Amino acid sequence: MPYKTKRRFCLVDYFSILISVSMQKILVPVDFSKPSEAALNYALHFAQVIGSEVILLHVACAPLPSATNYHLHVGLLKEEVEKGKAKLDEYINQFSELTYLDGSGKLKITPVLESENGIIPSIEKVAKEYNAFLVVMGTHGMTRAEEILLGSVTADIIASNKTPAVLAVPSDAIFTKWERIVYAADFSAKDEKVIDILLELASYFPNSKVDYLHISNEKERIEDIDRLYHLKRVFKDIPVSMLDFRFKENEDLDEGIDSYLENYETSVLVMLTHHRNFFESLWHRSQAKEISFHTEVPLFVLKTNTI
Repeated sequence: MPYKTKRRFCLVDYFSILISVSMQKILVPVDFSKPSEAALNYALHFAQVIGSEVILLHVACAPLPSATNYHLHVGLLKEEVEKGKAKLDEYINQFSELTYLDGSGKLKITPVLESENGIIPSIEKVAKEYNAFLVVMGTHGMTRAEEILLGSVTADIIASNKTPAVLAVPSDAIFTKWERIVYAADFSAKDEKVIDILLELASYFPNSKVDYLHISNEKERIEDIDRLYHLKRVFKDIPVSMLDFRFKENEDLDEGIDSYLENYETSVLVMLTHHRNFFESLWHRSQAKEISFHTEVPLFVLKTNTI
C-alpha cells in the first residue's frame, strides 16, 4: 500500500495526484544504444513496481543537416524513420509479456516516434502530450552522427521547465528494490513536500527508507543544525526506520555526498532543481574531478516548478 499521511501535502501535491495507475506515465526516450537500453530496462522494472504506463519515445534524426543537401536529408530522414519504427516494434514484441507486480495485468507500453523536431523539443512535446510524471534517461549514449549527446541532453531535460521529474540511469545500473533513497537537500521551502513524495515512493518497496542528507560547511553549521531540528519536528511521527535525518560537514558539496554514498549503500540519489548552472556543473565537469555518484547511482531529480 502506498504511504498515507495525515499531513496536508500527500493528497494534493505532485506525486500523490498522479498516484492512480491510470494517470501514471513514464516517458523513456531511446536511441537503441546500449546506454539507452539500460535506462529502458530500468524504467520497465520500475513501472512494473509502481503501476505506470511506459511511453517509449524515439526521435528520428537525419545524420545530414537539411541545409547541406535538402533532398539527401529528406531521404536519410525517411530511412531513419523506418528504422525507428521497426526497432520500436521489436521492443514492443520483446517486452509484450511483462506484467505489473500487483497482478493487475500486462505492462502497458506505448511507442511514439517523432521526426519533425530535435531531441529536446520532442521530449518536451511528448512529455506534455502524455502528461508524463517522469522522464527516464541514461547518462551516456544517445548518439547523433559523431556527436555524443545523452549526457548533455539529460542535463538539458533536467534544466527544462517544460518537463517533469527526471530519473538519470547509469549505463551499468541494474534495477533492484529501492532500499535507501537519499535526498541530498539544502533546506528548500519545498522540502516537506519532497519528503512526502519520497515516502510515497518508498512505500512501494518493503522496508525501504528515506535519508534526508544535508551537507553543511563550517560557516553555516549552527544555523543548519537549527533548521534540521525544526524539520525533524515536522516529521516526528514518522519512525526512523522510514525517515532518517542526516547532517554531515564538508566544504565541498560533491565530496560530501560522495563520501556519504560510499559509506551507505544507496539505491537512488534525489535532488531538487534550484538553478540551471548547478546541474550543468553536475553533468559537464572535467574528467579530473569526476565524482563517483555521478556515474554509479541513479539520480532522481524533482523540479521545483512541479511540486
